[in-house]
Amino acid sequence: MSKHAVITPEAIKKIGKLARIRLNDDNVSYYQQQLNGIFSWIDALQNVDISGIDLNIDQTKQHMHERQDSITAPNRVTDVLLNAPASMHGMFSVPKVVE
Repeated sequence: MSKHAVITPEAIKKIGKLARIRLNDDNVSYYQQQLNGIFSWIDALQNVDISGIDLNIDQTKQHMHERQDSITAPNRVTDVLLNAPASMHGMFSVPKVVE
């Protein structure tokens, strides 16, 4: 059984008015169903037993797994520069912006 109060169509219309959202009758029933579903999920989350979980876990003790920093692809400068509109000296060439 749900602990939350069921949201009425009048409440949905009031929320829509406050949010400046124009709602028709189909929208009102859709949003009423959606919001009541969300509050049901919240009720279900409230009932989850977390008594055996330490909420003060020290996150700094966890270690990220790192991989070796090694080259996995060959130098592809020429392949990349084939896509450039203009290139010079092995780099992208861009027009001068500042005088």
